[in-house]
Amino acid sequence: MIRVAINGYGRIGRNVHRQFLMRFADVVEVVAVNASSAPDMRAYLLKYDSLHGRLLADVRVDGDDLLVNGKRVRVVQERDPSCCPWQEFSVDVVVESTGNFLTWEEVCGHLQAGAKRVVVTAPMKDTTPTIVPGVNDDTLAADMDIISTASCTTNCIAPVIKVIDAAYGVESLLVSSVHAYTASQNLLDNKAQEPGELRRARAATLSVIPTKTGAVRACDAIFPHLKGRMDGMAFRVPVPTVSCAYMAFLLRREATVCEIHQHMRTASLQPELRGILAVSDDECVSIDFQTDPHSSIVDAPSTKVVGGRAAQIVSWYDNEWGYAMRVTEMTLRVGMQRSSSLPYAVSVLSPA
Repeated sequence: MIRVAINGYGRIGRNVHRQFLMRFADVVEVVAVNASSAPDMRAYLLKYDSLHGRLLADVRVDGDDLLVNGKRVRVVQERDPSCCPWQEFSVDVVVESTGNFLTWEEVCGHLQAGAKRVVVTAPMKDTTPTIVPGVNDDTLAADMDIISTASCTTNCIAPVIKVIDAAYGVESLLVSSVHAYTASQNLLDNKAQEPGELRRARAATLSVIPTKTGAVRACDAIFPHLKGRMDGMAFRVPVPTVSCAYMAFLLRREATVCEIHQHMRTASLQPELRGILAVSDDECVSIDFQTDPHSSIVDAPSTKVVGGRAAQIVSWYDNEWGYAMRVTEMTLRVGMQRSSSLPYAVSVLSPA
């Protein structure tokens, strides 16, 4: 069994825990979480979720710990990763999902505490390796003690960029993420969590809020030959989950809508992107993709081409569930690199 600890038990941390229980309970055991909430609150929010439904598991509280299907999940409350008792709990992989530790120096506290490897669920601010499943996961190496799975938006746009760049070449790209509000925003106007983000201080459910995104910066690391030719921003909108990315490409070679769709469909059936990239032909809206397991679902009716080289592609993603799918798969994969006794191959990474 791969022994996992989750550092940060918010929306992503709990969805990752849920997916380990639902998909990989026979090979992964969550042995610890580092969370500041009260014990009964932790259990309640793991079992019940307003967006993704009830967890079909026996969840109980025993002192400070959780009991999930009879197995103990130790709970710690440490602000400093280096103080977490990962060696005591024999932790193989830490899922770092606080969003607070974004450099190798900050994250390596988990290694100092005894964890073997760390998967960070956010874009890093330094040169820590960024791995996006289906895009550059062939670069994952056993000596990468810390990796980042970038952001939900990066996981949406990177597969599309990969396919389009291979087919036509990308001259430039502008990305606009129409993004669901998150727990980092305010229910009513109040101080923003990020200094200088004045518009993020406004009520999340009452306005469309222009803001910045780190998704494109992460793509610079994945596609270094496109660095300096991609940029973007985000609009936070009053929906609780499911976002979409509007991508405006300037291509090196001419394309048609039909050709673009054919390339996307073909790529979605290949082993690297199967279960990660999809194409939707129906006239869907955001709620239709709630709890969808894919990272990127191209909205075929929205694809446009002007003059052969200017192309618009829109892709949907459940910014919580789809992203958590990739995090669990990557955690399993890095754990397997250190566990030769596991009887499972990489094929288990295909979404159910």
